[in-house]
Amino acid sequence: MSFPVPPNEAQRLEELRRFAVLDTLPEKAFDDITELTARIFKVPIAAVALIDEDRQWFKSCVGLETREVGRNVAFCAYAILGEKVMVVPDARKDARFADNPLVTGAPHVRFYAAAPLRTRNGLNLGTLCVIDTKPRRMTKSSAATLASLATFVVAELQLRYEIGERRRATDSLRLLQAAIQQSSESVMITTADVDLPGPEIVFVNPAFTKVTGYTAEEVIGKTPRILQGPKTERAILDGLRAHLASGEEIQGEAVNYRKDGSEFVLSWHISPIRGEDGKVTHFIGFQRDATEHHRVAAAIQEAKEEAERANRAKSEFLSRMSHELRTPLHAILGFAQLLEKEGQSDDDAESVAQIDRAGKHLLGLINEVLDIARVESGKLALTPEPVNVRETLEEALSLVKPLAAQRGIRLEPLTGEFCDVLSSAQRFKQVMLNLLSNAVKFNREGGSVAVSCERFNDCLRIKVSDTGRGIPPEGVAKLFVPFERLDAGDTVIEGAGLGLSLSKHLVEAMGGRLGVDSEPDKGATFWVELPVIQETSKATARDLDTRIPSAAEQPRSAVPRTLLYIEDNLSNLRLVERILARRPEVKLISAMQGSLGIELARQHQPDLVLVDLHLPDIQGDEILRQLRSDPRTEKLPIVIISADATSTEVQRLRAAGASDYLTKPIDMRKFLAFVDATEPRHAEPPAPTKLP
Repeated sequence: MSFPVPPNEAQRLEELRRFAVLDTLPEKAFDDITELTARIFKVPIAAVALIDEDRQWFKSCVGLETREVGRNVAFCAYAILGEKVMVVPDARKDARFADNPLVTGAPHVRFYAAAPLRTRNGLNLGTLCVIDTKPRRMTKSSAATLASLATFVVAELQLRYEIGERRRATDSLRLLQAAIQQSSESVMITTADVDLPGPEIVFVNPAFTKVTGYTAEEVIGKTPRILQGPKTERAILDGLRAHLASGEEIQGEAVNYRKDGSEFVLSWHISPIRGEDGKVTHFIGFQRDATEHHRVAAAIQEAKEEAERANRAKSEFLSRMSHELRTPLHAILGFAQLLEKEGQSDDDAESVAQIDRAGKHLLGLINEVLDIARVESGKLALTPEPVNVRETLEEALSLVKPLAAQRGIRLEPLTGEFCDVLSSAQRFKQVMLNLLSNAVKFNREGGSVAVSCERFNDCLRIKVSDTGRGIPPEGVAKLFVPFERLDAGDTVIEGAGLGLSLSKHLVEAMGGRLGVDSEPDKGATFWVELPVIQETSKATARDLDTRIPSAAEQPRSAVPRTLLYIEDNLSNLRLVERILARRPEVKLISAMQGSLGIELARQHQPDLVLVDLHLPDIQGDEILRQLRSDPRTEKLPIVIISADATSTEVQRLRAAGASDYLTKPIDMRKFLAFVDATEPRHAEPPAPTKLP
């Protein structure tokens, strides 16, 4: 059976829920009204009925065993549609109720009359109803009496609601009072007077006494100025007063004074308390002693500054170390390369080769130390790009093949599933070369090295396995620590213990992982995991500097050119002179002082200027600045050539206008290719073609 719904049903249900009376226990006040109603109208059934979404629930009833019925059979569902008493003399003759199960069955309703329970908001929550099992009529006087009794029910509901609200408010107030009293934060409540002498304190909690030393009796009636003193900043107090005058919340800190005169930093959050008319009546402030917080913050700031100073000192040390070590290496390797080009006896050639190998080994060690420092400081720039794993591994294997041949180590063919990974091509090859060279160096004579790949999820695992003596469990933890070598007593194998540490840093910087699986006497397997890319892009993200063309892009030009080299180290000058002797078309002008170099650049307008950073009179960056700011030399290609290989220095000088940056020691072949690629600025135009 369906039931009618009032047009204001949503508001009516909201009002019913507000009274919070549904499904509550019986209450004597309501039971007294229903019993009185039953006696007045001499009926067997009387009830206070409330109608919710889908049922009729009886707050109080006489003559019924049930506490609720469905709204679809409730007579009261019709009674709440209007404001007046609804009377049904004989339900059997009323089309709305003739087939109602409450009529055709127990309790066999015949007569029904109900007055709506209408609240102050004009919403009907339910009814006060009377029911008889015999047909009967109701006079106007009786209907008025029933309506009057319904108003008593509504009044009782309202009283019950107000008592509940008052109880809840009292409980909330008691809870709030307990919370404030027991709060670990100092709480102060003042009047709303902001004009001098200021608001009066009307309440403080025990935490206030703990922070300031003042009891409530000592401060109530006084102003907060009792806590202020010589170091309390007036500007802060003026700003506080301005905010309070506008009724705004404010938070801040200031130096205050305890009862014993000691200073402390008070942190506060002050909010206005408004009355029913919206006007500010009081202010409540939540306060805490922030002295320790300030001390810790100051200590953290000092530690941060100390760490920054240490980092700067480290960077300066690395820069200086790079310069001081690379400068002599520049001459050693440079002259060794020149000697290689000249005819020598077999013994001399072997000696030169030893010098070259030792110098390159030392250079590699310097580069590894600098790389580790850059990675740790987050200054090693890695450009992610698609990397062909198979090609890179084949290239790395070809590079370690001579070393493997010397020791009789067999390099097994590549196996497994190969795909492209997202990495840095240069650094990935560097890592694989380190792992492969280790697998060869620390292998047994006549052993083998196997490289395989396997893909799982979105990663590719590259494994390098050897047949060496393996690594004991206690040694695994030391593998990736800089300068740690498990074979420290083995002086035959070269190395400083930096390769694995650097490799681990590089792999992690590329978003991957590096690990090892090993057992003593069963060899070791080092593995690298890197993210897989689904589609290989031909283009890479390398940052190519095209300001000076590559030698690979242009054939060597025999057009006369002039090169100015500003360098104070005589051996470095001699080295460049010897190298350029192979390029007779290049005229070399040298200057051992920066000021002289600037004048020579203005006079000769060279095709290329090489500038050392550390000069006796003017630093190289100042030379760069002066040449770039002079219209006569602003367009000259200026290349910094220095032993300082730190990335921050390279980036700084590029940003300052350097065309490029070359690091010492210079590789002779690369240097010559660089010079050959330089365009002559004053090349003579080609002769005109004669017409026949």
